[in-house]
Amino acid sequence: MSARPPDSGPRVRVFLPTYRRPNLLPRAINSLRAQTVTDWICELHNDDPADPFPAEFVRHLNDPRIHFIQHERNLGPVPTFNLFYQPVAEPFFSILEDDNGWEPSFLEKMLEAMTAFPSTTLAWCNQHVWQESTDGSWQDTHSLVNHEDHSDTAPRLIHWGNLRQVMGAVHANGAMLMRSRSGQNYQTPGIPFAGVESYRERMVPHPLVYLPQPLAFFSRTLQTARTHAASEWGAFQTTLAATFLRHGAYKETQLGEIWTYFKHQQPPMTNELIAAGLVVREARLLLRLAGFGDWFRFFINAGRHPLSTIHKLRVRTEHSDWWNQLDQLAAARFAETVSNTPAHLSSPL
Repeated sequence: MSARPPDSGPRVRVFLPTYRRPNLLPRAINSLRAQTVTDWICELHNDDPADPFPAEFVRHLNDPRIHFIQHERNLGPVPTFNLFYQPVAEPFFSILEDDNGWEPSFLEKMLEAMTAFPSTTLAWCNQHVWQESTDGSWQDTHSLVNHEDHSDTAPRLIHWGNLRQVMGAVHANGAMLMRSRSGQNYQTPGIPFAGVESYRERMVPHPLVYLPQPLAFFSRTLQTARTHAASEWGAFQTTLAATFLRHGAYKETQLGEIWTYFKHQQPPMTNELIAAGLVVREARLLLRLAGFGDWFRFFINAGRHPLSTIHKLRVRTEHSDWWNQLDQLAAARFAETVSNTPAHLSSPL
């Protein structure tokens, strides 16, 4: 990779949010400082006003590229991440969560991919999976987030319409690089934190760039910020599915692919698809694909969690802020894929 003139400034602004992770934060920062690309600047945001460790650790490092920002009050994960998704002075920005890490070549490879596809907004890569043990140690699971064939490591474009985008996202916060553009704003409303990648991915113009190489580490920690009330989470997933299917113009065979994919998840995610079929007529064909066992599971769940089921079926009114924006964003993303035919549907990575 060619070097830039020394006075041209950093290429990447890295946002590093932390909250009570003194045993993990040094690992994340060390992976950043080990990058082969050195022209970066980092904002370390401490979301716990009572925790002195992050400030002390940054002072100890004495690295002028790392700027410490102390939140005056605990904002929580969604408002904290919203601070990051705005235009920055640097050409690119990224997020390194305090429980994750990067391979030394992460920024180098990601910048190369974004240079190869200059019109794209977001790139992300595959991730190694590590598991935290009760004694605080870490175990390499020797698995990856995406298990595809890695014989071809070349970056490739991912168009809108991936099966995982029906109720989720393909990219990951801690393994992505975004191009900074004037006027961009990818802030999300107060949704369950587990859904921010799904919500934000709908805001980003497609196609995206995917690197099959595992250049980042995803950590399965014993504690996580991705907690959510069951009723809100079910309503959010129903909203994602219903707005996706409303604009997909899918035929019965393709709806069958969607049904089969989510039925075989562990646990099955057919309850949300049935709810989506009851919410929008464009997904009504899903109701015919549901067998006796699927309906039985739906009604058993409704009996055990009646309020959660009501929230799912009333998402258009009870969560109109989610619904209206996600519906508009889904329409925009499908409009981008018109050259691939309205029925474009791609398999998961």
